Amino acid sequence: MSRYPDDYFRFKSIRDPLYGFIDLSEAETRIIDTPVFRRLLGIKQLSHAYLVYPTAIHTRFEHSLGVTHLADRVSRQLSFDDDVREIVRLASLLHDVGHGPFSHLFETVMERVNGKKIDHDKISMMLIKEDPCISSILGDKAEKIIQILDHKPASGLDRKISSLATDVVSSPLDVDKMDYLRRDSYHIGVAYGQFDLPRIIHTLMHTDDPTEQRICVNSKGQDSIESYRLGRYLMHAQVYKHHTRLIGDQMFLQALDLAVNEEDIIPKERLLTDTDLSKPHKEFLDFYTGLDDRGLYDCILEKRESKAAKILRRIQNRDLLKRVVEYLLDKEVPNAQVRARMARLKSDDLRNMSHKIASEAGLDRHDVIVHSSAVPVNLYEGEILVMRKGVPVELDELSPIDVHKAAINKFYVFGPGEDTAKRRIEECVRRQLGIS
Repeated sequence: MSRYPDDYFRFKSIRDPLYGFIDLSEAETRIIDTPVFRRLLGIKQLSHAYLVYPTAIHTRFEHSLGVTHLADRVSRQLSFDDDVREIVRLASLLHDVGHGPFSHLFETVMERVNGKKIDHDKISMMLIKEDPCISSILGDKAEKIIQILDHKPASGLDRKISSLATDVVSSPLDVDKMDYLRRDSYHIGVAYGQFDLPRIIHTLMHTDDPTEQRICVNSKGQDSIESYRLGRYLMHAQVYKHHTRLIGDQMFLQALDLAVNEEDIIPKERLLTDTDLSKPHKEFLDFYTGLDDRGLYDCILEKRESKAAKILRRIQNRDLLKRVVEYLLDKEVPNAQVRARMARLKSDDLRNMSHKIASEAGLDRHDVIVHSSAVPVNLYEGEILVMRKGVPVELDELSPIDVHKAAINKFYVFGPGEDTAKRRIEECVRRQLGIS
């Protein structure tokens, strides 16, 4: 029996193109009206994908609302009590609140500045703990939400329920992926990310392990999971890893790198932080939460003569670098040693190679970008479980579809579109990589 009033999670309703109405509790309504959360209205879900798909301008704000809605549907399917249901909803609502401008791209510059990975998940946890508006609304629920997001047992919750609640928010079959696939597909006008969501939710269940319950589907939902998995691959291949989107992203990262590390447009010291949640991060968070897509562009563009601003103006005018070289490593690089060497290249190696090719080809160092892109096929860390005859079985063991485990690796060199420059770049690439 529910201990909450019937309308507890229906304090406010918001119209959504995917789900009709999304209901929010009073606390959730107050959270989405905080400055930190409303900042997500200025952060595109798909960064520079709008260069390919002009309607790809939806934001992290509506995605977060959608994830909350799906978290509630899944919570009810799994028969969570009201306390767990509320924690799962709040964790889902706040899971992306720590995203920086242009979503995952900003994590790249954060990593270079800090010398280690600083992902948005940790920043979300910092904000949940330290932002005065959010923490005052959440009260003692904040710690449980952080633990769920951090994949740790939530205090006050049974351990097996805690692990299941974590799976709802972050797992191979989580509500985040379910929403962004359908939402991205809807907004850009493609069918790749569509799958039978009602069937998946209707067939969700959990394992019966006495210490750690895991989310899974019963065998009747297997076909809908196959569609979900295929949709994820197609969205990566056709949208998330589209070469024009990659060019826009990489040119933006060039500009951002210049703005932070060479031209002192964005104070490097303001981006320094750590992931220790026991320490205060107020100075960093005050600066970070003032950043969104438009604000970051404007900040750089104000320095009109800077190299960073010139690159951003090229993106704005869609004067993009072109795809000069493209290799499918497994198909088009027969030499195994060369292929292995190309696959081992890290971000610093790619940057150095870009500069070397540009120098040898007589081009500006920002006119050449070497980029390695992996289109995931298996598409998740861990495994989706299917309950068959009372036993949880990995999907791959049951699937009639033979899924290649390794990613499809592509090697790109982007540069000017003029024929002479392209020929010089191609010659330099073959010489450097030892490709005949």
